[in-house]
Amino acid sequence: MPNCRSIPDEKWVHAHKALMLFFSRKGVVNPEDMAQETLMRIWSREDYQFEKEEDFLKVCYGFARKVLLDAYPVNREHGAEYPDLVGSRVQALQGLKGNEVSVFLEEVCRRAAAELHEEEWAMIQAAIDRDRQDQPVDGKQRVRLYRAR
Repeated sequence: MPNCRSIPDEKWVHAHKALMLFFSRKGVVNPEDMAQETLMRIWSREDYQFEKEEDFLKVCYGFARKVLLDAYPVNREHGAEYPDLVGSRVQALQGLKGNEVSVFLEEVCRRAAAELHEEEWAMIQAAIDRDRQDQPVDGKQRVRLYRAR
């Protein structure tokens, strides 16, 4: 049975690239460091054996999940702050300013009245009025409104 010492170098390089992609998809700020940490944990386990050489990448992903969990604080329920592992996914909002908002809203209303079915447009107008009055909405009405929007 192969162990981590008998895995060819090409598999290690492939695993490193795959782990960097894994951690970057999770939003980690430093995916290369986390990939290195994962591979170091696997390398330090001389006793860990694989049934097949193809299982190496699966094991890497399993170790990567554990490394990702270990990177967060242990006392989450006690209100501990998370470290800056995950980058901000919210981009700076660029939007309309001042009178541009009202002009844009009028244009949207005109196009909606022209292109939507009368029933859909009436539901949207009723929802706008209901939002102002803070009235409850039943489930069917909410689904129809969502589909119309």
